[in-house]
Amino acid sequence: MKEFLLTVAGFDPTGGAGILRDYATFRHFGFLGCAVITANTVQNTKGVKRVEFVSGNFLIEQLDAVLEEIPVKGVKFGLPHREEDVNREIARRVEKLGVPVVFDPVLAPTFGREFVEDLKAIAPLIEVSTVITPNYSEFERLKPVFGGLFKEKVVVVKGAPKGESEVEDLLIVKGKVIERISHKKDNRVVRGTGCAFSSALLSLIVKKSEVAEAFKESSLFLEAYREESFGFCGALQFYPAF
Repeated sequence: MKEFLLTVAGFDPTGGAGILRDYATFRHFGFLGCAVITANTVQNTKGVKRVEFVSGNFLIEQLDAVLEEIPVKGVKFGLPHREEDVNREIARRVEKLGVPVVFDPVLAPTFGREFVEDLKAIAPLIEVSTVITPNYSEFERLKPVFGGLFKEKVVVVKGAPKGESEVEDLLIVKGKVIERISHKKDNRVVRGTGCAFSSALLSLIVKKSEVAEAFKESSLFLEAYREESFGFCGALQFYPAF
């Protein structure tokens, strides 16, 4: 019998990012997926043109209905809700599950308008997360606000600069870098990489219960994801075949 993972994130109608990308990644690693939508978007490969956040009451009712029937084994947070009170209600329910939680703090899309303006609104999600997976620019924005909290957590920073020709993914545990994985830098833009990485990381943590090993495998998975995405549609693609 297959197990379920839950994603609480935004909806990208193209499937390149958000809950559809999370679901595809969960399936790739052998899990079934369920989802609660924080925001709907109007977007394509050219960018996000409009965002409408779901009513807080509706979102919480949707989450309660899912958790009433489905024994999820792990939770992934993606695009957070803009209201702190809503995020706090989400966090309270998820914390009771006692399962691994991976938070990919999506502050802005690759192209288009910002999602999150008040960074403090995402504090409840950070507090209940097992691992937080910002990219380098997100980490630089979040660290001044949540630096103290980050020192208590496992943080994965994706795409940190390393010289002129490389970037690296960093696994940070209680403020110390314990693993580094280097990648060659390129100018290709592939949408949904943060979603794919964090969903893979959650899947592998649930499978193996070992964060360091899951981190290594997720970084390799993302390298393959980028290569396959680029080969499918040139510079901007979002549907690896898996």
